[in-house]
Amino acid sequence: MLNEAAAQSSSSTETEAISVDDIADHGLPSALAQLLRTARHYLAQAMDAMNEVASRTSDSDWNEHTEQLRRVASFVEDRVTALDLGQRSFLLPDQFQRFSVLLRQQRESAHLSRSELSKRAGLSERTIKNIENGQVSPSRDTLLRLLEVEELSLTWKDVLGDPPQLGAVTDESSDSSFNCYIPPGYEPLRMFQQHVRMLNGPGGHIEQTNAYLEHRSALSYVAMCNEPGFVTTYRAKYPFDELAGRMIEVGGESPFKVIALGAGDGYLEVRLVQNLLSRCKSPDIELLLFDISQPLLTTAYQHALDTFGEQSAVHTLLVHGNFHDLAQYPQVSYTPVKGRRRRIYTMLGYTLANLDSEPRFFQHSLAHCQAGDMLLLDFQQRPSPVGASEDEIRRQDPAFHHPFNKVYADWLGAPLRAHCHDHLSHEFSLQLVNHCLIPGSYQMDAIATVRTRSQAERRFSMFRFKRYDEALLAESLGRFGWARLISRPIGESDRAPVAMLLIKGNGAYGT
Repeated sequence: MLNEAAAQSSSSTETEAISVDDIADHGLPSALAQLLRTARHYLAQAMDAMNEVASRTSDSDWNEHTEQLRRVASFVEDRVTALDLGQRSFLLPDQFQRFSVLLRQQRESAHLSRSELSKRAGLSERTIKNIENGQVSPSRDTLLRLLEVEELSLTWKDVLGDPPQLGAVTDESSDSSFNCYIPPGYEPLRMFQQHVRMLNGPGGHIEQTNAYLEHRSALSYVAMCNEPGFVTTYRAKYPFDELAGRMIEVGGESPFKVIALGAGDGYLEVRLVQNLLSRCKSPDIELLLFDISQPLLTTAYQHALDTFGEQSAVHTLLVHGNFHDLAQYPQVSYTPVKGRRRRIYTMLGYTLANLDSEPRFFQHSLAHCQAGDMLLLDFQQRPSPVGASEDEIRRQDPAFHHPFNKVYADWLGAPLRAHCHDHLSHEFSLQLVNHCLIPGSYQMDAIATVRTRSQAERRFSMFRFKRYDEALLAESLGRFGWARLISRPIGESDRAPVAMLLIKGNGAYGT
């Protein structure tokens, strides 16, 4: 690398033969301009490597030669300035896109506010904000100051990535930005292995998240969500325009951070953000897609990217993990002292019903929330009145009057067909559970009866579908510090099968 850098540097000195008048009249030849840009990047990475070597050896000659290399880098930088490349920024456009995301990630992971980082780096808070928002690309001096902030743990390799290749054509459609967070200790392969062992055991309860974990299940889930009848009856009728208007009325024109818990294929969440964009005068939205399923997460991200494009007011990030313990994720829970975004959590696609314990989730998993944060959720309404007997519930709930829904059977049956050894057949039935943690709610367990060649018949609880009473659900959430802002049925009557609820935190969580 050093030999290449020296060759690039010597090429840059040949620009001395070009007069200032020539440059003013014709500009710097593009080949030489590219050589200079490449040289400064190679030199930065070479100094990074030399410093690392010097720190690992007692040979003082390394420090001496590192200083010589630093002088060469300064010389190149002076020539870049003198010849006016028309690129004040040290970074190329694709490198800047990567770095703006990386800087925000490292700052939030280190639990530093922009104000705190500006003090450590000797930069203005506005400079930090402009870099993170992708508005102003940093100079070499700015980058050096940020690299010296120990908490950020940044290196030139992080900042620059691979050095630009001479003659290479930039593919603007490819985005290599850092956009996905995976917490320490998150092991989806181990989860999948446990899932397979469970499916080949004597029977029992299958944890809810396994319904989305692997590619077959994810593919069946997406097919189910995009079934034409389901889309036209429910998904297309979500009143996002009205809800977005209420959010802006409550939250003002401050920047928003939309945290999509259990984002699935991202269809509903993207529609919400589209409506927020159309209503904001100066939109600045961070969309954080959060899901346990890697195939669903990447599907949602691609849909967001296709919808908003890469150069929009929406900055999309991914978190791959289990949202039952949000405290593990500083990208979600960190709250800066100043300049924080207004957080809007979403739990769409009936994600609320995925919770083993709604009270525990609202008391503990959302304990980091601040007054003014909002949460939008959808849920299936119970068709029978509160207090109805089990026989009355069965009579009034259409799910008990028909064979188990085929699209649900295809989705939930995917892991049985793929991973149950000697699988012959299976069938689903619904089991009513009338005692749930949220007053007025009940659940229906999807029970799979599996037949194989080598074992006796086994029964697995594969999934649960919950029905809620809106008034009692809102009352329960109120006890956990969340006040109802607006509720809307998705249908022609208040007892429509699906409803939406927008709530706002008052800061009294866990009481």
